[in-house]
Amino acid sequence: MFKAYFLMSPATGEAAANPYRYEGKGAEQAVKDLFPQVKGYVQTRALPGQEDASFSGTAELWFDRAQDALEASRQNFALMLKDGVDIHSSLAGMERVVVRTPDYLSGSRMKGVYPFCRKEGMALETFQDYWWHHHGPIAALTEEALAYVQIHPLLESYQSSPPAYDGITEISWRDAQAAMRGITSRQMVEDQAKDAPNFVADGSVALYLAQEETVIAP
Repeated sequence: MFKAYFLMSPATGEAAANPYRYEGKGAEQAVKDLFPQVKGYVQTRALPGQEDASFSGTAELWFDRAQDALEASRQNFALMLKDGVDIHSSLAGMERVVVRTPDYLSGSRMKGVYPFCRKEGMALETFQDYWWHHHGPIAALTEEALAYVQIHPLLESYQSSPPAYDGITEISWRDAQAAMRGITSRQMVEDQAKDAPNFVADGSVALYLAQEETVIAP
């Protein structure tokens, strides 16, 4: 499926814990009013206690058609957010699931969200091919991960207003403790980090740990 992805800047006060104006059924109705073609919607909120989290939340909307995702990424998603919450950036892309375990659907989970830019001078098609075919199998071995997903921006999205990031990685874990074990593991610190300079721009990776709220299951 295709996805429109919104990233919210760090917020203060009440909005820092929850940047969204609606929850549950209220969020479902509001997002359907704003995006009639939506097939799935997930709101994520930054886990508390993070120092220098890159975002206060990310919103993910699934669509059957690439054009619907592209148009949605350019709409005024701020209507779904509390006053004072700013949209950092948005993109439209294809969701590519590298691995998703049976345990992914069997309980609560959280995830790390890693937007990043491609290596300077690297063609977009070359970057996407390397990320998918070479780095994907390496990152799929992330310790205790329930899922590893890549969001590849649509090539046509670069024609008018290029996205701020060339890709977004999502890695899901059972809880924050499992996430920290995975993030600090040898597999991520050595294997993944050693390969990253081959396709990732130095210093471009943003990160935050988030709790999901599935409003409409994709």
